[in-house]
Amino acid sequence: MSKSSAFKHKPIPWMYSTAGAMVAAAIMKLNPIHRRLSEMEIRNIQDYFNSDFISPSQRRHINNLMAFMMSYYHAIKRLGKLGKLARQDYYALNRQGCFALNELPRVPEAGFTSQKTPLLIVPGLNTPPVFFREMHAYFSAKGYPVEVMSLPENGLADVATAAAKLEEELNLLKKKCDATKVNVVGHCLGGVIAHYWLQTQAMQAGSVANLVSLGTGFLGAEGVQELKNLWIPRNPGKPVPKVFDELIHWNLNMVRTSTEVAYHSLITVWDFMVHFRKGLLEAASDMPCQINNLILDNPDIDHLTIALNHEVFEYIERMIRPGLTSTQAT
Repeated sequence: MSKSSAFKHKPIPWMYSTAGAMVAAAIMKLNPIHRRLSEMEIRNIQDYFNSDFISPSQRRHINNLMAFMMSYYHAIKRLGKLGKLARQDYYALNRQGCFALNELPRVPEAGFTSQKTPLLIVPGLNTPPVFFREMHAYFSAKGYPVEVMSLPENGLADVATAAAKLEEELNLLKKKCDATKVNVVGHCLGGVIAHYWLQTQAMQAGSVANLVSLGTGFLGAEGVQELKNLWIPRNPGKPVPKVFDELIHWNLNMVRTSTEVAYHSLITVWDFMVHFRKGLLEAASDMPCQINNLILDNPDIDHLTIALNHEVFEYIERMIRPGLTSTQAT
């Protein structure tokens, strides 16, 4: 292993301190790939604050420089809001360190009992299960049986292949817990996979109590184009994974399956992958589905920290609580 690659897979203590996290985030933000992704976050900020999601009296035009300064300042500030281990996981996903854990605890194979509906977490593109350590620990402490599935090819497999794996994992978790239903939380690509599975396996819809999507682009994720552009030169001679184009051009904005499932979509305005309008989930006009679109105008939460921030976990917990009545946001 080269010195540079060894460095990337060792803990870097100064980066995980509050001050160190802010310095490291500032440096990371200057990376060319992050600068290109920031352009999308800037557009999100500008469009949101001049949209019909804001009352007419509060709408305002934000120029490019102001939006850039807002995105840069909050990118530095938001990591200080996370715990030390969450910051470590954040940097590991950005190839700047190692994850806090090598693997997550699994639900026992048999004899596990709980009064709460099991929770299955579906990762996003090129995101290992250990990145969801913080979410796993939060819901486990609340008494939920929690599993984080491993996506085929670490998320580079096509959506249909990943959906088949999701069905296996969901049925296994039901069997372990002797449960009839499971709550599903999908981050980014994970939300696409879960929705695709429900759309194509309508008979299985009764197996899901709540489906919560975090930062999922139901009408495409422009930021994936940048990831694709980065992947191609680093993998010469290899076929480009189909999932890139599936995510870039995804077109699913209606729920046509069981009304037994409560659908939830959490979108952060401070997103560098998905435009907030493209992440809203709408029901087909003839389907009285339960839908809740929650737009987070919180600069402490972006596309990755939406999976690490405890405020988001509290939103999810309220959504999956039995008896919740969901309403579609406009």
